[in-house]
Amino acid sequence: MDSMENQKRCGVKPIDKTGKTGLTRRKKEILKSMMGSVSYPIDLNKIREWAKYGDQEES
Repeated sequence: MDSMENQKRCGVKPIDKTGKTGLTRRKKEILKSMMGSVSYPIDLNKIREWAKYGDQEES
């Protein structure tokens, strides 16, 4: 079975990449210079609880 037939069976549509060049070296350098790190520690559990329950106070 070829990959196209397998993709059709799984319901996956191939991405049309014609005319797409991706990142150039200059764009990669800009992306690297814009990336940074968080200076404040983030508690992902608190974020998950906030997203799940909102700003409700515990009773």
